[in-house]
Amino acid sequence: MYDIIVETRAGRVGGTTSGGVHTFRGIPYGGPTAGANRFKPPRPPQPWRGVRNATRYGPTAPQRTFAEMGGTRSSDPDAVARMVAFAGLLQGMAGQEPAQDEDCLVLNVWTGELDTQTSRAVMVWLHGGAFESGSGSWPLYEGTPLAARGDAVVVTLNHRLGVLGFLSLDEIGGAQYAGSGNAGMLDIVLALEWVRDNIAAFGGDPAKVLVFGNSGGASKTATLLGMPAARGLFQRGAIMSGPMTHVRTAEHAAAITLQLLDRLKLSTAEVHKLHEVPYATLLAESAHLAVPISDGLAAAANPEAFMPMQPAIDGVALPAHPMDGGCPYGTDVAMLVGSAKDDMKMLMLGLPWFGNLTSDGLQKVAQATFGALAQPMLAAYRRAMPDADPTAIACQFVTDRVMWAGAIDWAERKVAGTGAPVYVYRFDFETPVMGGILGATHGGDIPFAFNNHTYTPVAGDRPENVAMGQTLSEAFVRFAHTGNPNHAGLPPWRPYTPSDRCTMTFDAQSRIEVDPRAQLRELYAKLRSR
Repeated sequence: MYDIIVETRAGRVGGTTSGGVHTFRGIPYGGPTAGANRFKPPRPPQPWRGVRNATRYGPTAPQRTFAEMGGTRSSDPDAVARMVAFAGLLQGMAGQEPAQDEDCLVLNVWTGELDTQTSRAVMVWLHGGAFESGSGSWPLYEGTPLAARGDAVVVTLNHRLGVLGFLSLDEIGGAQYAGSGNAGMLDIVLALEWVRDNIAAFGGDPAKVLVFGNSGGASKTATLLGMPAARGLFQRGAIMSGPMTHVRTAEHAAAITLQLLDRLKLSTAEVHKLHEVPYATLLAESAHLAVPISDGLAAAANPEAFMPMQPAIDGVALPAHPMDGGCPYGTDVAMLVGSAKDDMKMLMLGLPWFGNLTSDGLQKVAQATFGALAQPMLAAYRRAMPDADPTAIACQFVTDRVMWAGAIDWAERKVAGTGAPVYVYRFDFETPVMGGILGATHGGDIPFAFNNHTYTPVAGDRPENVAMGQTLSEAFVRFAHTGNPNHAGLPPWRPYTPSDRCTMTFDAQSRIEVDPRAQLRELYAKLRSR
């Protein structure tokens, strides 16, 4: 029944072997999280007898579907068609998901060999989805190509999401709910403890662990650096388009919780009744929760507006914002930090002005996004993008504020607080899918970091993909091993410093740039200081 069996601390697991790669799916790294354990910190799995079937992916964490989360209110048929096409692209990346279940603390392992004679870096992937959706079983995260190299072991995982993983009940519910606002992050910490204790049996080196992720997965990686419990569990990290520096404050977390209780018609004294509410009801009601936004920015440029469920400061699991105090719990963690040229463009596809924005409309978007800095920002963008139309410039506003400038800010904060090196990149390699409208899209670097571009539609089908897959995946594997991404296929890549600001631009011809778009970087620094 099983091609290969491995002994873990909780019991034996049986996996499959194909093309020289051993794959184990759905391994429990934690115990049940439903019923009385809902909102509580995770616990290790109960040991089992015999051989546990690890040939199929485990349950998907409860979450709303793409149809429930996406869509457009525009009556423009072109906008509707774009969003329908984009939803189809997302579904292709996700594939056929296993059924949802609250007891979802499972992980997957791909490895080429089980022996420990060869040092294999362990690459632990945290899926994206803004803390509310996603899964480690998406074809987009297929680990076979990296494991087939022979020098890397790939791990993906599921953890609690949304209201089940990030509803803060600490103050309202008392000590028994301590850590509830960060339960999903504590799940990830438990998974990393599993890696520390078990990965050698799968041929991995627990002293060479890279945690990396895109979008929400990048934000999770950044958050781990602010968690005392995660210290020492990984030596390298990579933040791909999700440079989180601030999480929810305790006040915002409490406001979100009170909104949910009000929608469920429960008092603060009836927190215990949340255990009886079907999770489908909790998910449906959580769709209406929002943090009040007071700075007047466009919603797409403010993560608080579209991520009401996210980690929160609780004084224990997450004592402060992750980058406060110079990243004190990630002092020795070397980092890769990057963004994609057109990261946030996908969120603009369904807006009525997309493709139709006038110069006057661009002025209004600039004013809403940058306030008093609107005119110097707009002038700088027109110099940097002389041939771009108003729609392209407006999309770049949002991408740069959230992702590009955010990545630079994150890198500079990390460099200021630690001697561990930080390497910065931007991904400019555009995807041909959807007629090329997405550009170098959010998540477009994932299939090349995994070198699995043939497994997912987002990369398209073109000869240049082969070279990009080899180039980017080699950089990530080298970084996982040594904390240095340099290899023969790249120009020399220096760590980022305030005096150099060396940036690798990945494209058909990758290149080094020093302080790219310096004027815009300086303006964004002024914007953050206001």
